[in-house]
Amino acid sequence: MKKAYNGSCHCKAITFTAVIDLSKGSVKCNCRLCWKQRMWKTGRIDVADFSLVAEPGRLGGFMGKHQGTHHFCNSCGIATHTHVRRPDAGEEYVMVQVASLDDLPVDDLLAAPLTIVDGLHDQWSDVPAQISHL
Repeated sequence: MKKAYNGSCHCKAITFTAVIDLSKGSVKCNCRLCWKQRMWKTGRIDVADFSLVAEPGRLGGFMGKHQGTHHFCNSCGIATHTHVRRPDAGEEYVMVQVASLDDLPVDDLLAAPLTIVDGLHDQWSDVPAQISHL
C-alpha cells in the first residue's frame, strides 16, 4: 500500500515527499558506490510520486554507470535519492535512500521485503555470495 513519506538531507537544504509502497520492498547492492555509501534504497518510485524541494545550488549529483543520477546535498554531503532515466527501455523512476526518510518507522522498514543484488558484477538478478557486510 502506498504511503507518503517526508525526507531530507542532514541540513534540510534538500527536502522531498515520496509516495512509497513498502510492500514492494527495499534494495541493497554490493557495487562499489553502494558499498562505500552504505546505500539502502526503496524500490522504484514513479516520478509523479516524488516531489523535491532544494535550495539553489545545494542539489548535487553525478551520473552512475546505469543511467541513474545519484543526488546528494552539496552542503552536508548526505545522499538522498537516485533518478534513473533509461529512454531505450522506456523507464524513468526514483529510488530514495531509506536513511533520508524522516518519518519512516524502523519497524515498517524492517517488515518490508529486502532484495540484495550483485551490482558489483552486473548480475542484477543474483544475490552476491557474501552479504553480511551489506
